[in-house]
Amino acid sequence: MTERWRFVDLGPQGPFENVSQMPVLGGAVANGGGPICTTSVWGSTHLNVGWFDDVDSTLDLEACRRLGVQVIRRPMYGGGTAFYQQDCAVMWGFLLPRDQHPDLDAELARFQPVMLDALDRIGLGEVVFEGSSDLRFHGRKLGALAAQDVVLCNTVGGFINTARPDIDLYLKVVRIPDDKFKDKVVKDMREYVVTAEEIAGHPVTYEMFRDALVGALTDFGIELVPEPLTEAERAGVADMAEKVGSDRMIRRISSERFAADAPPGTSVGFGNHKGRKLCRAGVAVDGAGTVVKAMMAGDMHVSPPDTMKRISEALAGADSTSSDDLRKRIASVFEGDDVHQADAMMGVTTDDLLAAVEKAVGNAAKEAATR
Repeated sequence: MTERWRFVDLGPQGPFENVSQMPVLGGAVANGGGPICTTSVWGSTHLNVGWFDDVDSTLDLEACRRLGVQVIRRPMYGGGTAFYQQDCAVMWGFLLPRDQHPDLDAELARFQPVMLDALDRIGLGEVVFEGSSDLRFHGRKLGALAAQDVVLCNTVGGFINTARPDIDLYLKVVRIPDDKFKDKVVKDMREYVVTAEEIAGHPVTYEMFRDALVGALTDFGIELVPEPLTEAERAGVADMAEKVGSDRMIRRISSERFAADAPPGTSVGFGNHKGRKLCRAGVAVDGAGTVVKAMMAGDMHVSPPDTMKRISEALAGADSTSSDDLRKRIASVFEGDDVHQADAMMGVTTDDLLAAVEKAVGNAAKEAATR
């Protein structure tokens, strides 16, 4: 049976427009508007911080300011901090009613072959899915496909690099946690990133990708009905765009701020653990070994958006020397019925989060020993 979806061809988008259109279109889906497919291409160069990411562990904000690189934090969407250059990456998104498409793992599995079909149509037939739904070519990353519950709807979407961004500029402003890439085939970011143009042997334009995706979805049994943003939706996007680039939003998870605000007399430590996605923790521990304050971060795709904040709050008062106590507090939130992620393909676990916390506790103890 053919499905009918609304298709919104967004074309070139700046980062503020891009992160602002999801809540607007997601609201349309939540209000009974049916599934929506969007396509777009980055219209300006910027760094795009994931909702749960610790901005200070991934970016040098002072270097960004000095070099004039825009920074935003995308609301609700997880994933890592990404560098996007103008006209160098295309994007797509499928916004799906939660009641009709509740299983994120099932939706990822459903659309992976569709995406491979679309890529094959533009000369990228050797690209495969590896890791936590990365699109790779002989171990090199072309892009990714992710699924997440974003409260208003469930989404499946991603990006591919069409042309090579300025890696030199990227390396001047980014901080890369070593753990994040320990299971990657290629360590050097200059070699790790591959583009559609390199693979296909010819330029891959936004229009080529858009038309290939439309064709793949059509053959899959999904009829796309073109319907641009309405005037009301454009106004909603403009209102939301004013908020996402604020310093408060960008630094909502900040290890530098966490350390600066640590209660007097506590020792601070941070730790990373790489499961299917990177988990990061920060703790402030007092002389009795009690966790006075905690911070949870990472590039996970988890809903609801306050999940990591609630885990941080649950860890306050924990015995830092007791794995059982730490795990129980994490599980009290993370294993709740309301927490939703693509468990099999992209999910992090209570034990992943615990491993990050325990590394942070160990580093806090080392910091205390140097006093």
